[in-house]
Amino acid sequence: MEIEEKQAEVIDHFVKQASAQKGSALGSVVVEATSHPSLFAFSEILAVPTVAELEGTDNSVHLEVLRLFAHGTWSDYKRNSGKLPQLVPDQVLKLKQLTVLTLAETKKVLSYDQLMLELDVTNVRELEDFLINDCMYAGLVRGKLDQLRRYFEVQFAAGRDLRPGQLGSMIQTLSNWLATSDNLLVTIQDKIKWADTMSELDKKHRKELEDRVMEVKKAVSVKYDSAILGSIEKLKPPRGRKPSGSCFGLASYGIGVLIILWLPLCFYNAQDSWYFSFLSSFRFHFLVFGNSYLCFTDSMVVENTIEKTVHGFMNPPVAWLHGVVLVFGFYFNKNFLKLIVII
Repeated sequence: MEIEEKQAEVIDHFVKQASAQKGSALGSVVVEATSHPSLFAFSEILAVPTVAELEGTDNSVHLEVLRLFAHGTWSDYKRNSGKLPQLVPDQVLKLKQLTVLTLAETKKVLSYDQLMLELDVTNVRELEDFLINDCMYAGLVRGKLDQLRRYFEVQFAAGRDLRPGQLGSMIQTLSNWLATSDNLLVTIQDKIKWADTMSELDKKHRKELEDRVMEVKKAVSVKYDSAILGSIEKLKPPRGRKPSGSCFGLASYGIGVLIILWLPLCFYNAQDSWYFSFLSSFRFHFLVFGNSYLCFTDSMVVENTIEKTVHGFMNPPVAWLHGVVLVFGFYFNKNFLKLIVII
């Protein structure tokens, strides 16, 4: 695009010059136009009436030179060099540059061998210098040189003038491209619809999966809670059944020991004796042990313990023993009531 913008003013300049000249005078205009470093399009000059009038005249050679630079290549010049005038160095350089553009129209990878043959170059160094300095820096082409594989990969190439009959093929090419673009657009729209449908299905499936996961979580939670409650119920003793164990036997045994220890007090008259202190200490430690034990039981165990203890005191032997202790205590020792209260 830059090269077309640069040569627009140059084309207008030469069109005006060609319009002002006739016959052999157009020869100098043609040489100057085909040697200009910024001009690579000549169809506008060919369309000038004074230039078209050269057809079939003695000066038609100037028209052929102009057509060569508009549509031909360096190889075309070599084949018709006998019919054409000798080209100046600037014209030779320009025609070789236009030859590269023509080759780039049909191929994007140009081998060094083909380029050297078409451009009449003898070595790789000269070819690469020409491509870099005279083509790339001039803005005619852009690409990459591969010395290892010996080719020039074209990424961009400026356009040349259309050759006679080329307009129809170009229209056909553009029509094919338009049809392909329309088909591609329809395919893209179908893909978009398919993607939208799949997205909706995926959202629906994800929602169903999340709902299913929540249901499973709730079911597992209910089942787990039921299992825990069942385990707790199994650990509790049944209602109406008195718990058994060595702890209750130990409690009854301790009470019996206390009752037995009361008997000597019926015959012992020393209030502050060592036996009274020992008995008070034994009573203290027994109650501490009993309270510590009862702290690790539930209310049902405490209830059953008290029930069993009271039931033990209601046994006839124990009641008889209490009676004996009370009778002898009141008779022999006035401090017995104090001991009972303390214990």
